[in-house]
Amino acid sequence: MATTTTRRALGLAEKTILGLIAGGAAAIGAVTVVLVALQLAELAGGAETTLFDVVLVEPVPVDVDSPAVVAATSDTATVTVQGLPATARAALMAAAVAGSLVSIGICAVLTWLCVRVFVGKPFVRSATWGIGIVAVLVIVSALAGPLFTGIAHAEAADTLGLDGVAAFMVVFDVAPVGWAFALVVVASAFEIGQRLQHETEGLV
Repeated sequence: MATTTTRRALGLAEKTILGLIAGGAAAIGAVTVVLVALQLAELAGGAETTLFDVVLVEPVPVDVDSPAVVAATSDTATVTVQGLPATARAALMAAAVAGSLVSIGICAVLTWLCVRVFVGKPFVRSATWGIGIVAVLVIVSALAGPLFTGIAHAEAADTLGLDGVAAFMVVFDVAPVGWAFALVVVASAFEIGQRLQHETEGLV
């Protein structure tokens, strides 16, 4: 009887943890969607638009009030402009959506995996496909986000005549590609687990 009670307590604790993780992931995903929607609304109708990390043609000196600093320069700037053209706004909106895809996708898949573990059948085809889709979203976000941002900055510099701003500059981070490959391996493991689960159910 003591052993049975211990197992039930462990099962309840695990289910509680899964519920907290699923609820937290769902909440984060929902908040991300709301924040992106607000950002898109501001980009679409705002009189002023702030461009972050605009690449400059040449580094500019930065005044740092410290005796330990010999010299300081900056390669980028934050620029607030008026009358941003529609093409640049559309590119910024696309970059915002691309940047949020990973967070929303991970939260959705994590919530679903918690549900599947809760019911005792984690290895299902939907979980495998979900992890694979997140891997694709990671690559799309890593490539599309900087690309659309670079297009928006270039369009703003050309249309508004922003002197000192690089005509077109895109900086890609290849680290997310490695994360995507890792997720593909995880998806493959879930596919194998799904087959083993079916074989086990057939034996029973």
